[in-house]
Amino acid sequence: MKQKSTNRDIPWPKIHKLDALVKDSSDKVAVPLKEDYLMEDMWYLDTDEARPIFEKQARIIKAQKYKGILDVGCRHGPINSLLKGMKYTDYNYLGYDTSLEPIEMAQMDWKDYPNINYLVHSWHDDIEVDFDVDVIVFSGVLLYIKDYEERQMLFENIMDTYECENAIIQEPYHFQRHWDDRLILNTITNGGLDFLYKNYFVDEHYLDLPIFAGKRVLYHVTSQS
Repeated sequence: MKQKSTNRDIPWPKIHKLDALVKDSSDKVAVPLKEDYLMEDMWYLDTDEARPIFEKQARIIKAQKYKGILDVGCRHGPINSLLKGMKYTDYNYLGYDTSLEPIEMAQMDWKDYPNINYLVHSWHDDIEVDFDVDVIVFSGVLLYIKDYEERQMLFENIMDTYECENAIIQEPYHFQRHWDDRLILNTITNGGLDFLYKNYFVDEHYLDLPIFAGKRVLYHVTSQS
């Protein structure tokens, strides 16, 4: 299905040099992946319009009473503020990201909470966690692994490393209302996560938000064993 362009009256990310990259109407470019991005680049995810993405993650965590949370590609870890607002504070959290600025911001904001920690780190390397991990959050990160088998291997390796049986995965849907047709829609919701259904129960939640790439799918994944 074709993506639809929209005006910029809704929250939209800062996409560097797009006009320069697209020479004519037939050109399409990939949304650039920056491992060291700034907060302003992803500001649209911190608006009220985007809040339901992270509220849904927080509500699942609270409902399932998950006590050990590993957040992969966390940015500044917005689920912690939401959990605090829900009066759910009895948990341990470690979030990591490759970008320095959001991690430094989160470290400052949560410096007085010993149960909440943030690190600059890559998912390609194991990280020491000093608590039992009940759930791993993958929020819009698995789509950056292009190869299906590599994506499955990375997911399973992370889950096995921390002996974790539950995950919360959030990804943009493969059809969008709020988009720019000059961009290639990078998505894995059209078959790119089929491996999940072999060993896990998958509860799917759909969101349609007034933001860039606002159609999102959130998968709550629990072990079949």
